[in-house]
Amino acid sequence: MSNIYTYRYSGPAAYHSLVGQIMASLGFVGGHRPAPTGAAVLLREENRRFFLQCTYGNGHTAQHFSATVKGTDIPRQVKRELLHWYDQWQGKTRGPWGILTGVRPTKLVHRLWDQGYSEETIENILQEEYEVAKETARFLVNMARLQRPYVAVQPKRAALYIGIPYCSGHCLYCSFPSRTVTHEPVSRLSRFAEALVKDVEDWAALCAQYDLQVQSIYIGGGTPTCLSVQFLQPLLQVVQQHFSSAGEWTVEAGRPDTATLEKLTLLRRCGVNRISVNPQTMQQSLLDRLGRNHRVEDIYDMYEHCRQLGFPVINMDFIAGLPQQTVVDMEENMKIVCQLQAENVTIHTLALKKSAPLFQHPLRQYIPEAATVEKMLAICRQYLRHNGYIPYYMYRQKYMATNFANIGYARPGTISTYNIEMMEERQTVLAAGPGGATKFLTGPYSLAKLYEPKDIDAYIQALPDKIQERHRMCARIYGGEDT
Repeated sequence: MSNIYTYRYSGPAAYHSLVGQIMASLGFVGGHRPAPTGAAVLLREENRRFFLQCTYGNGHTAQHFSATVKGTDIPRQVKRELLHWYDQWQGKTRGPWGILTGVRPTKLVHRLWDQGYSEETIENILQEEYEVAKETARFLVNMARLQRPYVAVQPKRAALYIGIPYCSGHCLYCSFPSRTVTHEPVSRLSRFAEALVKDVEDWAALCAQYDLQVQSIYIGGGTPTCLSVQFLQPLLQVVQQHFSSAGEWTVEAGRPDTATLEKLTLLRRCGVNRISVNPQTMQQSLLDRLGRNHRVEDIYDMYEHCRQLGFPVINMDFIAGLPQQTVVDMEENMKIVCQLQAENVTIHTLALKKSAPLFQHPLRQYIPEAATVEKMLAICRQYLRHNGYIPYYMYRQKYMATNFANIGYARPGTISTYNIEMMEERQTVLAAGPGGATKFLTGPYSLAKLYEPKDIDAYIQALPDKIQERHRMCARIYGGEDT
């Protein structure tokens, strides 16, 4: 859908969230948005049966559908009908993911595995009940098998995420609400850095009090390395002081215009052992159009510095489906990354989000067609697997072109523990910084969540109250206190 359309829902409140998730996966937004209505869903219950109606389109494009829904699994039947009706309206068939619309499809595989099903049975369930293509079902089961050692539930095991929502510039495709560091007063940066250190120190105290074992650390953004050494060093040192036993410590240093040799040396000296060098593409013309503001040569220089400093694992991100990107461009990217022998490679598919500058930009019309993007992804799979990379984690996004997924590849022995554990939600993740989402594991499939404000000033102001709230949550979850 090239334009924004809303949907309307009428029916039991208990199914509103379900319908919203389904419609979002198709590109529709809630009815509160100022946009034309593109779909109307009506769900009515009568004598233990549900009557489902849906209209897709408006005016001469409108098509009306209806069905009676009954049985024990109403949500799945509603999903199936709405998705298939959409396909009929669009004149297409379901893709390889069938009626799986969630961000984390491997979570379903792990749940089935927990219930004692065999690999063959899980594949059959995916194909028969969720209409997943045979090859996709096998892919999901293979990935889940690889992940099983990392998802064993251990209540006291945790990961620590630290968010730094600053960048050196705003890339055209990016929807992240980051601030440009060059436009920030030093006084505000100082307040932010002090608050972040206080945030991390409090988590360290809680981990000591309740014997939480942080095994992986991830400092993301934004672009953390856009901070000056003046503000970056105190944070790294406090992490090193309190969480030195963590086996994996990742820092996103994605833009080479921010990762000076001095900063990279500081990261390695403090104990960072996994670093992201994220070019997104290796064509200068594309970098310029995207607002990356650095040269291709800078990527090579940064990569070489990371090798010289002895970072054990280097990750590189690439995006398929950028405006004016070609299949030849992506093949060149894969040749380069395989020659460099980065330990981890993540292949993203462009997700066009409303808050990204690209959404209203003239270059939007030059986003490649889905068939072209599929050829790009096929080339990525071919090159990476031929060079010894194994797909080990994945996730999907709303508004992503057709049925694609973001997939992380790793050479044997270099899998990122954090990426699996964060995506599968089978362990506690502690979050510091603006927009952080703490998720306490309270059961095999249950989480208690605490969110930090996304706005930096709001985060600083709310931090004392959030600290008190997390202390109450820890006392209840780990201390057995009735708070």
